[in-house]
Amino acid sequence: MSSDFDNSSRASRSGSAQLHQGRATHIFVATICLITLIAGPAQAQHRLFPDAPSFELPLADPRVTSLTGRLLSVSRGDSRFGAGHEAEAAIGESVPVIALRRGPRWITLGFGAAVYGRFDLDDPKSAQISDDWTVGVDLSAVLRAWTLSLQVEHESSHLGDEYHDTFGVPRLDWTRETATAWVGWHTGPLVLHGALSYVLVDQLGLRRAGAAAAADFRGNSGRLLGQAMRPIAGVFIRGEADTDWRLSADAKAGIALLGARADRELRLSLIAHRGLSTQRQFYRETSHYIGLEIQFEI
Repeated sequence: MSSDFDNSSRASRSGSAQLHQGRATHIFVATICLITLIAGPAQAQHRLFPDAPSFELPLADPRVTSLTGRLLSVSRGDSRFGAGHEAEAAIGESVPVIALRRGPRWITLGFGAAVYGRFDLDDPKSAQISDDWTVGVDLSAVLRAWTLSLQVEHESSHLGDEYHDTFGVPRLDWTRETATAWVGWHTGPLVLHGALSYVLVDQLGLRRAGAAAAADFRGNSGRLLGQAMRPIAGVFIRGEADTDWRLSADAKAGIALLGARADRELRLSLIAHRGLSTQRQFYRETSHYIGLEIQFEI
């Protein structure tokens, strides 16, 4: 009897595995068919990975679509390390994968991912405080002076092992999927941004709405010691329902050294943050800092 049950259980598991494999195969085939239908056999090379504008976050947003390093002087710390000196390393990028429409009015489907790690420099081991991970897709349109984007993103946050060992605090189970609608308006050297967000899936039962506004300034290009450059500046303001719409503000001012391509530059900036923590493990804690930032826009 037991043998019959074991055989039945194994058969059930085998059937389930085959079912999952079948579903995975169907999803894979459907994805390939969708790409083929969108791109077309003769035009696939023109529509896949197009040389199109990529989705970009506002200049002063603490989240990035670039290779970024920050050295921070924290006057009010969000973690138990308190005030002091911290560093943050971040890398993020969004890549256009499919061009749904080409030409001066691009419509693209892109894929993006980013990771952020924060470290306490006053600790002898430069203890890692936390790290945040994001991955998602974006549908973006460039329409003359306007840019419109819908971003759907998975976000996960983890407490640093050294921080956990030092203070013995539990990790906050921050796992969620968020949809954000972005709109940008370009006028001369100024770009104005607005965003509304809503959390689609949340593990913590938090209130789900959010909003942001930003302004970017990119001045006329000139030369500094023979290198093409331009001044840059930005402000970014964000609020969320779960923190009673308490506003957090970021500011940035610096220079961008221009590369051979228009979309590649090296930015050196002074930055400041005042409001709630940018680390999801401490999302309700107050954070004030100023710092230096270096960004490689690749």
